[in-house]
Amino acid sequence: MTRNLMFAAALMVLSFTPAQAQDSDRLDDTQLNLASDVEAIDFVWSGHRVNSQMIQRGSHQFIIYYDASRQMSIAHRPHERAPWRYQKLPSFVGWDSHNYATVDVDEAGYIHVMGNMHADPLVYFRSTEPWNVRSLEQVDYMVDAEREQRVTYPTFLHDTEGHLIAIFRIGSSGDGRYYYHRFDTGTMTWELLHDQNFFDGEGERGTYYIGPVLGPDGLFHTVWVWRETPSAATNNNLSYARSANLIDWEDSNGNPVALPIVRSTGDIVDPVPPYGGILNGQKRLGFDSDGLPMISYYKHDENGDTQIMLARKVGDGWAVHQISDWTGSVQQLDRGGSLNVSILVQEAPFVADDGTIRVRAIRDGNAIEFTVDPRTNTTADIGSYEVVPGVIPGFQDNQELVQYVRRAEGVAEDSRYDFYLSWEANPSNQDQARGDIPAPSTLRLHRIPR
Repeated sequence: MTRNLMFAAALMVLSFTPAQAQDSDRLDDTQLNLASDVEAIDFVWSGHRVNSQMIQRGSHQFIIYYDASRQMSIAHRPHERAPWRYQKLPSFVGWDSHNYATVDVDEAGYIHVMGNMHADPLVYFRSTEPWNVRSLEQVDYMVDAEREQRVTYPTFLHDTEGHLIAIFRIGSSGDGRYYYHRFDTGTMTWELLHDQNFFDGEGERGTYYIGPVLGPDGLFHTVWVWRETPSAATNNNLSYARSANLIDWEDSNGNPVALPIVRSTGDIVDPVPPYGGILNGQKRLGFDSDGLPMISYYKHDENGDTQIMLARKVGDGWAVHQISDWTGSVQQLDRGGSLNVSILVQEAPFVADDGTIRVRAIRDGNAIEFTVDPRTNTTADIGSYEVVPGVIPGFQDNQELVQYVRRAEGVAEDSRYDFYLSWEANPSNQDQARGDIPAPSTLRLHRIPR
């Protein structure tokens, strides 16, 4: 694995079949007759890392990105053999790597876009016609224009009934509140899913979460850390909660968790203190062979080295196990802005075919797979793994830039193919401007047989 290959793990969302993309509309692979397994989508901004995204809903495919002029852009096609239809949106990215854009579709086929926000007024677009990307129009606010003035981390997902849910933070890293919103296709309006916000830092801290992830038990699971200041070094207290409907929440033992969630509520999986080495963006949630949650992440050991950890639900509590045994691995986190770190945890722990648990991490560009004995929770073997299909690195145009690869979300489990986006850009620069701008790179779509 080369140092210039990184993998952006996709946010897991509930797959669904929209009303206008029923199974009868899906195409057999023999009908596609694609000329190539690689498609050039557009020239894209390469001045700094800012994520692109691809989703599939039924047979419909969407790609959202910033083009070479920094403009938010979206491409759509109703199925693989159709040409892409492009639309430019009136929003331009600066130098902040937090300002990704995200797209999804509600159960009636209306397209929704959020993005380009880091404590900024809400930037949100919605189509006026189902499945028509050219009908996207900017909407000033979702529920409360006054409240939606400092928005960050927009996310879409779907509840178990297929309703579109939008989540974002209001506030800042040391003082943030998260809100859940549900879209009503009958009235074409958003409503708060709860009577109040979901996470609340109580004016003293912020929250960084992953999920909610739909587990094998049919419940939504979420994991988070708290942060006391804008410095990533003050992340603390790895925590957990779950829900059947995204409205009523409970801890891992089924005890109700009142909203908003504050630092004293929910499970504390691992009471990592501030400056304990846990990083908000490097934690992943998976499930063991019994369907119980397990979390991979990293923190400092007693010597100050950064180590990969695995937390598992055991009985009424959680057991935390050190998986790596590294030296000289300490990650410097006492900084603001988007960080470049040498250790990444970007895939969820999972159970392999042989029954062992696999925990994956990247250190100094090397992809490492830990084989963990599920009975003792000790590391039985250390190997490597392929972060992305091996053909993709061969399409890098500028070796001086970092190549980023992101897997498409929502591709059907029975599909014969996976889809990946690849592009090159400078790494983030703690969200500060650089003194030069490289030439645009090519955003490519790769169709990879499973």
